[in-house]
Amino acid sequence: IDRGHPTLSAQADGLHPAVLQLIDITVRAAHAHGKWVGVCGELAADPLAVPVLVGMGVDELSVSARSIPEVKARVRELNMERLKTLAEQALSVG
Repeated sequence: IDRGHPTLSAQADGLHPAVLQLIDITVRAAHAHGKWVGVCGELAADPLAVPVLVGMGVDELSVSARSIPEVKARVRELNMERLKTLAEQALSVG
C-alpha cells in the first residue's frame, strides 16, 4: 500500500499478520543462505514492532537518527527467549 496515498495510507499496517508472515519467510530464507535481513523506516522504529522483529530474527533495524536512542534502549531491555515466543504468537494470529 502506498503510504503517501490519501485514502489507502490509513490501511498500511506493518504489524498485520500477512506482513509479519512475509517478513518471517524472508528472514528464514535469507538466514538459510547466510544473508542478513534488515528492516528500515517507520516499522523498524515502532516500539510495538521492535520486539516482534527482533524475535523473528531480523538482524538490523535502520531508523532515523532521532529514533536511535529509543530503539536502542528498547532492544537492550528485551529477553531473546521471550521475544521468540512473542514472535511465534504474532505469527500465529493470521
